[in-house]
Amino acid sequence: MKLRCVNIVSQAPEDLVKFYEKVFEASANELVPGRWELPVADVTLVFTPTCEQVTVPTDSCGLEFQVEDVDAAYTRMQSAGLPVGGPPVTYPWRWRAFGVKDPDGNNLDFVQFDGNK
Repeated sequence: MKLRCVNIVSQAPEDLVKFYEKVFEASANELVPGRWELPVADVTLVFTPTCEQVTVPTDSCGLEFQVEDVDAAYTRMQSAGLPVGGPPVTYPWRWRAFGVKDPDGNNLDFVQFDGNK
């Protein structure tokens, strides 16, 4: 079994598409009106509209992306004006990470294994 895509619904999917394109330095494709797809490694992020108010709880499920250089990713996203939290932190379980919230409040974490600790 393999995860193929993650569907993210929003009242403003166009805003999410612009945000995620900046995060991943990639372009999303609008395959049909109102449905954008953005490939990220082996998973596709899909953005679609909803007429319902989307409220994301602060402790909601988030998306985690492993990167080769978490510090470089942090610097790039900060320079791009993305709403990054604090700088990367190394956790006791030997993963270094920082977080970002998308325009709807979804949690994104960017991580790198730190086997030196």
